[in-house]
Amino acid sequence: TLERHGVPHVTGKTWTTDALYRETREKAARRVAEGCLTVEMEAAAFFAVAWFRGISFGQLLYAGDDLSGDVWNARGWDDHETGRQQLFKLAAEAVLTL
Repeated sequence: TLERHGVPHVTGKTWTTDALYRETREKAARRVAEGCLTVEMEAAAFFAVAWFRGISFGQLLYAGDDLSGDVWNARGWDDHETGRQQLFKLAAEAVLTL
């Protein structure tokens, strides 16, 4: 779906954690060394349920901010409502093609 619409994107590993305040610089550096591109808090649970139920599951992450540097980069979260709406439409279309 993303290719068909010419939407730039990256496919990669994500680090799922339930410990927001335990994401130390050392742990983050290890995950980056392992090839992780993102960190989020929900995917593992969804993948586990999908595996248990024997159903397909994919995840589309929208990087609303960036915590990889020394300073938080909010990336203008409030200024991107239209982009998020367009991504939602693309995600819905992708689901229909699974």
